[in-house]
Amino acid sequence: MSKYGFCQNCEKEIIFYQNSDTLFYHVAAYEGPIKNAIHKFKYGKKKFYGKKLALFVYDNLKEKIPEFDLIIPVPLHWKKEFSRTFNQSAIISVYLGKLFGKDVLIDGVVKTKNTPSQVELSGSEREKNVLNTFKVRKTSSIKDKKILLVDDVFTTGATTNELKKILKKAGAKNVIVITIAKTIL
Repeated sequence: MSKYGFCQNCEKEIIFYQNSDTLFYHVAAYEGPIKNAIHKFKYGKKKFYGKKLALFVYDNLKEKIPEFDLIIPVPLHWKKEFSRTFNQSAIISVYLGKLFGKDVLIDGVVKTKNTPSQVELSGSEREKNVLNTFKVRKTSSIKDKKILLVDDVFTTGATTNELKKILKKAGAKNVIVITIAKTIL
């Protein structure tokens, strides 16, 4: 497994990069054993991979990410979560919460539209696909907090950028994005 992600712009090994006011941390490139593990986890319904992937993230980032108050997983629309039987980001978030000793707000943000899968979409199509699809349900839990937003794979950032926007609008002080892997474009 590769220890570091890769920045699509600089093509050198990094552990994080910053875009405007958000820090993005990616532990590995989305390829090889990591890609296989994520696929088995999400589509093979191997929920126990969630703990292993959370430990992988924690071991690589525990001393690198800045202090945060609360963990929020990227939500799935309820229909997708029902068909998959779980939200992979929520499972990883719960384990990360235990490892970091932080609260996890599972239902603080919801996905209100059942959008098509992002897999085959271009960057601009991804942005349109997720535009106005998320809603903060628990503003009081988010206000003035430093949020750790957790997702499994980072491709263009459309999903996490949309979530960051609504979290900041709801009063979050800061948003740090971590993913297991980053797609190399």
